[in-house]
Amino acid sequence: MSSVAPIERMARLSALITDTTKILTDFLAAKGIDAHSLSVDDLADFPVSPVDSKPFKARTEIIEATRELHDIALGPRESLRALAWGLSLQAIWEFKIAEAVPTSGSITFDELAAKIRERTGKGILPFKLRILLRHAMTSRVFCEPQKGQVAHIQMSRLLATNPKSKARVGFLTGDLFPAFANAVNAVKRWPGSQESNETGVNIAYDQSLPFYNFIQLDEGRAMRYSRAIESHGSSEGTEISHGVVDGYPWGELVDATVVDMGGNMGYVSVAIVQAFPKLKFVVQDTEGMRSADALASVPQSLQNRVELTIHDFFDAQPVVAEAYLFRHVFHKPGKSSYLSERTIRMLDVVMLTVTNSRERELDDWRDLFRIADPRYKFMRAWKPTKSQLWFIEAEWDP
Repeated sequence: MSSVAPIERMARLSALITDTTKILTDFLAAKGIDAHSLSVDDLADFPVSPVDSKPFKARTEIIEATRELHDIALGPRESLRALAWGLSLQAIWEFKIAEAVPTSGSITFDELAAKIRERTGKGILPFKLRILLRHAMTSRVFCEPQKGQVAHIQMSRLLATNPKSKARVGFLTGDLFPAFANAVNAVKRWPGSQESNETGVNIAYDQSLPFYNFIQLDEGRAMRYSRAIESHGSSEGTEISHGVVDGYPWGELVDATVVDMGGNMGYVSVAIVQAFPKLKFVVQDTEGMRSADALASVPQSLQNRVELTIHDFFDAQPVVAEAYLFRHVFHKPGKSSYLSERTIRMLDVVMLTVTNSRERELDDWRDLFRIADPRYKFMRAWKPTKSQLWFIEAEWDP
């Protein structure tokens, strides 16, 4: 790893990218060739070969430098979220490798394999461990400070010390990996289906329950899901403060009760009532989300204003309230940056895989409220400035 200060390293990478890009473009211009533009009829391969040693080296340096600059600008936590689909990361979670590597210093592959067996009872040969971790290192998870030695860097340390990051990786690689492997099989088996129990999850686990019912069968899986959702809610563009607390005029609901439907362990409701002390929230979710840890997650000082209850939002609503909040329940794409768009499309694939649902455009939501019941009045939809998430507001007019 570079010992140069991060700001200086970013400046050096930027300069390197500029210099090597000029070498490459000058070569192409001299040869009368153009780079590909990613359009459908353009070149399939970049028109530089190893025979052209100087421009070929420049192209390699551009690829490496832009990737490193991308990773620095994205940051370890966001990079880890993006990597959570890979085989090596699945192994890191399954064998609890991050926790077995010392927080400072390093450990040999042989010592690490022995420590994993001692801590988890699961055996893995040192050479297999070496293969998997060296693959992870190409994505800046762990490093090899000396040949045969493994040490933490920031991204791998998050897996050892941050419960939310660890849960997110565990849920994606351990619980959802089999479902993603069967998502196409589900589309083939039920080609016209929109049923929530005809998905990759149902094939992968050979069961017939909808996803949210299925995950409640296993307390560990339910807790990983809960923390993974909380982790997602703290990522860039989906933070509770920017997306929910500051994005809606909660102050206009004076002395109101709000039902947070599918509200998990209530962390969103807690954040809102801390900023708006005249509100009261009833947080509803299924029984699996109401463990002792979940019930204890609401601060003592707020327990008279944030109540965790058991309710499946597919059943009739038992609470009459001034407002009902659905967060990460309805899904809507919008025009955004490449990174935001990529995240949205990834979520779209996740929704298809686990619940057989999809993202909806704004007009789709207007139509959905109208089809559901003409007494729904679609009010508006807006995206808070610092958020990737949208608010969709509708009123019930009996």
